[in-house]
Amino acid sequence: MVSYRILLVALLVGAAAAEEFGPFTKDFYKFLQTHRIRNEYALSSYDQYGSTGTFGGKAANEISLPITHHPVLFVHGNSDSALRFSDEAPGWDNTVRYFRARNYSLSELYGLTYGSRNLTHSLLKYSITCRNVVGIRRFIEAILSYTQTDKMDIIAHSMGVSLARKAVQGGVMHLTEEQCELGPSLSHKVDAFVAISGANYGMCLCLDPNTVNMPACSQEGFAPGTCGKAEATQASCAAAQNSCEKDDYASVLRQINQGPKEAQFVASLWSSSDIVLGIDNTAWGRQTSPVPASNYKFAYDHYDHAKTKTETYIDQYNLVTSHSRHGGRSWRIY
Repeated sequence: MVSYRILLVALLVGAAAAEEFGPFTKDFYKFLQTHRIRNEYALSSYDQYGSTGTFGGKAANEISLPITHHPVLFVHGNSDSALRFSDEAPGWDNTVRYFRARNYSLSELYGLTYGSRNLTHSLLKYSITCRNVVGIRRFIEAILSYTQTDKMDIIAHSMGVSLARKAVQGGVMHLTEEQCELGPSLSHKVDAFVAISGANYGMCLCLDPNTVNMPACSQEGFAPGTCGKAEATQASCAAAQNSCEKDDYASVLRQINQGPKEAQFVASLWSSSDIVLGIDNTAWGRQTSPVPASNYKFAYDHYDHAKTKTETYIDQYNLVTSHSRHGGRSWRIY
């Protein structure tokens, strides 16, 4: 019996491995075109990034099938991709493949690409912008409308955590040179929000002399603040034992952290070996990856920044379906 089960799983995974996940299906693309202006962000991702740039929607053989799981939106991090583009932009393939092997349909799994898929651009060119937050917000609304479901799940990694959190929270986002009105909170529409390796309180890396003035380390990015110290350095930020009384980390992150809870169930995952977010995941004595009001927190001890996404697909699946890393119950839409 055990051997049979192992063989069955291997066959399922093997079949899914040969499947083309992207781009958006014809049916979903047609749906997005019915409101071209509102869905411009998703449509531009489809047009710009090719077959690895987007995924989601009903395939030709799924048009008449009902939605039985909460749809899942996957939001990648800075300079990554919706689906595998390169070794440096691995996308969500491992997770999507695992969900497909467990009977999720293509109409229940969604993702798109934003920004360059060039890792060298990650700090130099990108920060949190109204275009990306509003675009992801409208993509969330499009998924809910297309699937006609009351609830969905969101799994986000790195900068995608911040973008997705604010997109769900709604309200007004104030940036240095722009502001955007997002509308009311959508948290009542999100069952599970899984935040992987976010930098909710900034990154000590942003105090390095070579990065401190880069867009990703600005007030619209992941500046950790100075903790009120005249000589704030990456080393002193990482070595601090206690949280600061002066919360002067990035303004956009403070806005997000003061916003409403993102979902009924929020899980935060990170690694204590992630050199991007700092060993032990701290910024001025405070762990940076846990989302405020998280229901579940877990730290891996051996993954780098990228592998906290690409190698944790089993945990991601269990957290959205069972609200536990170890499985248990299975949520369905009734």
